[in-house]
Amino acid sequence: MNFLITGGSGFIGRSLVEKLSKIENSKIYVIDKVFFNFNKRNVFFIKGDIGNTNTLNKVKANINYIYHLAANLGVKKIVKFPLESLDNNLLTTRNIIKFSKKQKKIKRIFFFSTSEVYSILNKTGKMSENDNLILPSIHHPRTSYWLSKIYGEFLTIRSGLPFTIFRVFNIYGPDMKTTHVIPSIFDKLKNKKNPLFENPNHARCFLYMDDAIKFFIGALKPTFKNQIVNIANPSEEIKIKDLVKKIKKILNNKKKIRYKNIKNLSITRRMPNILKIKKLLKTKIKFTKLDQGLILIKNYYENKN
Repeated sequence: MNFLITGGSGFIGRSLVEKLSKIENSKIYVIDKVFFNFNKRNVFFIKGDIGNTNTLNKVKANINYIYHLAANLGVKKIVKFPLESLDNNLLTTRNIIKFSKKQKKIKRIFFFSTSEVYSILNKTGKMSENDNLILPSIHHPRTSYWLSKIYGEFLTIRSGLPFTIFRVFNIYGPDMKTTHVIPSIFDKLKNKKNPLFENPNHARCFLYMDDAIKFFIGALKPTFKNQIVNIANPSEEIKIKDLVKKIKKILNNKKKIRYKNIKNLSITRRMPNILKIKKLLKTKIKFTKLDQGLILIKNYYENKN
């Protein structure tokens, strides 16, 4: 089987490539603007931007499965560059769909969407794939990210290609950028004198990277064809302030911490429904406990230093 991973040098992409490369007779083609040495005989790296169709033309193989990860993301980056982020995410998705249609043996395109497509107007915070998607504000720059992902889902569905859409909820793990929740807490507790944490009463559910990869690989099953699925672990919902306390205890950190509520259109509660993916996988799902995952991250940072 031939796989193409866009954005394959990123946090999720690297782990996905590593797992796919172990599939017998597989060849993995990776496209990213940032070089990463995978050091695998069956992994072929192409440096470039898929916003440029010439980059995709460098893939000299009939691709069976495409994991489309490449996108502008991160709240601060999106808010600072809303139009550029919107344009980039739309263009890259259109290009990958055009490329997919040229593949003679295409079996599936996997589009990576986000839990942020679920509206903050949802007062319960419970999120199912059948929910209506309603934009809370057309004025806020962060809306550009939601728009790009909703539009990407629509393009994928209407493409005529066999697809699976992943709505991803708060993945975490070692070697993740500090722009994300859990690594940012570790970073602030270690490097800030009086660390400040935002929106302490917001509640989230966190999915360890290894568990997420199992979902992404499991979705190769035919049952996932033309489906939208939540990728999440709803078993350990936690408020940000309690997460900070948990990490603080793991680090044996004695620093005084501060909290601040800010308005950034972030939903107060994000509780995923995963009944659909359980049904499609037809196997029992075992999740990495949050405490275990946090200790693995702690050990990673300690070994790195």
